Amino acid sequence: MTRRAVAMKMVTVVRGPTGGLWSRGRPRLSAACGARRDRSRSVAARASDLDDLLSIVRGTHRGERVDTGVRQAVENVCDSLASSSAPVKVSETAISKTWRLVFTTEKETLFITSNARKLFGVSTDVEQIIDLRKGRGRLQNLISFANGAAFIVNSDLGLDESPSRRANFKFTDAQVVVPSGSSFGLPPFGKGWFDTLYLSDQYRVAKDSRGDILVIESGGEPRFK
Repeated sequence: MTRRAVAMKMVTVVRGPTGGLWSRGRPRLSAACGARRDRSRSVAARASDLDDLLSIVRGTHRGERVDTGVRQAVENVCDSLASSSAPVKVSETAISKTWRLVFTTEKETLFITSNARKLFGVSTDVEQIIDLRKGRGRLQNLISFANGAAFIVNSDLGLDESPSRRANFKFTDAQVVVPSGSSFGLPPFGKGWFDTLYLSDQYRVAKDSRGDILVIESGGEPRFK
């Protein structure tokens, strides 16, 4: 072997300054390092998607003022969140909160809130309360009216597995509370699921089995009505 060939063979693989293996001046990243890097990029991408989503829905009055362009833009961001290389995993503790509505495409909710405002001049608060801690498995969708009335839908709720992005619900009862405080019940009316596409201490984004999108922000600990 020539002196030149020996020299080339000796410098092909050398030790880097931190003890890692370098080949021809390039670091060989382990699979674990590559996975961590991908997860970091995915987390950053999801945060960027959330910023885009909040910017898009700002000024839509929680979804009441949405044209086809805005709806498509919202769908595009949700598709990006859903296709993330590191999908969000949801635990019972992380999702158990009172969540306040920022934006929705659900027609029933928008029908109630918009008509309360337009026809009766009554403002509304819309909340989704979830408690899965210690096997409680409870979901409540609550629309509270400024005049003291309320519309309440209760459901059983459970994750597919823990941690998982999908939660399955089954309606158990519903009731209407009138301003005087009296109430009357309505029969339960179905079941379904929702996927959590984004989850942080402050925000959650979800898409359900009907294709409806929900953007909500944390309102603290679960507080059922």
